[in-house]
Amino acid sequence: MDYIKIGNLKFSRGVLFILPGILFFGIMVIYPAGYVIYLSLFTEGKGLGLEPQFIGLKNYTTVFSSRNFFKILSNTLMYSFFATAFHIIIGLFMAALLNNKVLKRRTLTIGRSLFLIPWAISPSVVAIMFQVMLHPKVGPVGIILRTFNPKIAFNPLGSPSLSLLTVTLTNIWKFTPFYFLILLAGLQAIDDGLYEAARMDGASGWRQFCDVTLPLMKNYIITLAVFDFVSTAAYMDLTWIMTKGGPLNSSEVLSTLAYRTSFQNFRFGEGSAVGVLIFLISIIFTTMAMKMMSEE
Repeated sequence: MDYIKIGNLKFSRGVLFILPGILFFGIMVIYPAGYVIYLSLFTEGKGLGLEPQFIGLKNYTTVFSSRNFFKILSNTLMYSFFATAFHIIIGLFMAALLNNKVLKRRTLTIGRSLFLIPWAISPSVVAIMFQVMLHPKVGPVGIILRTFNPKIAFNPLGSPSLSLLTVTLTNIWKFTPFYFLILLAGLQAIDDGLYEAARMDGASGWRQFCDVTLPLMKNYIITLAVFDFVSTAAYMDLTWIMTKGGPLNSSEVLSTLAYRTSFQNFRFGEGSAVGVLIFLISIIFTTMAMKMMSEE
């Protein structure tokens, strides 16, 4: 094995090749995560610029004992779960549809391009676009509904019972094309001979999907679902721009709570504690998913 000597130290040549990646991961992931954990154990006192004081787990107990914490936690889990589920389900359905060898190549290209348009639009633009569309007075959806019933009160973003659902549907519209693209790549990697063998055995299109596609895509889908759930739980752009967590915390999720606590209320310790909780939820979900894959 080749070695490179630097001073009195001797390194494997392979170590030097992976060293940039290790340094990048440490600087961009390990250090920020460690610093957030560090901040969650301290308080800044009554204002910024004061000497931080170590208070242990007090920030965590403050977060847990807050009046709306478990409602916000429930919102986060529901938002992440349903967004992830529909990203995968719709994405897989569209990928299977557009992976059809019967359709003309030009039709497939146009279909894929059109389906990717929502993903190409900035999240901020998507949020504002849906705000305008769903505006109770000037939004086109409300105007159309009032042509059928002039007395209808349509304001989903201002409704405690509909705001989280509206943000979730917006998230699904925006990000499903990304998962469609990845799932399509997975489908295209499956050997066509397996489908041909299934057809020779008399399997219908549905049986081919259930007996060939899903088993071969299982670990692929689980891995993608882990990434999707974790990223959705930490994602705040759409929720913050569309509702800012309102009304009455009905669409508040942990990511918006962390932002509000840290950068509006300037309680960086509590905000960091919320960030650590998001990280722990991600770890738990990832561990469960990896266990499912290992049991196969």
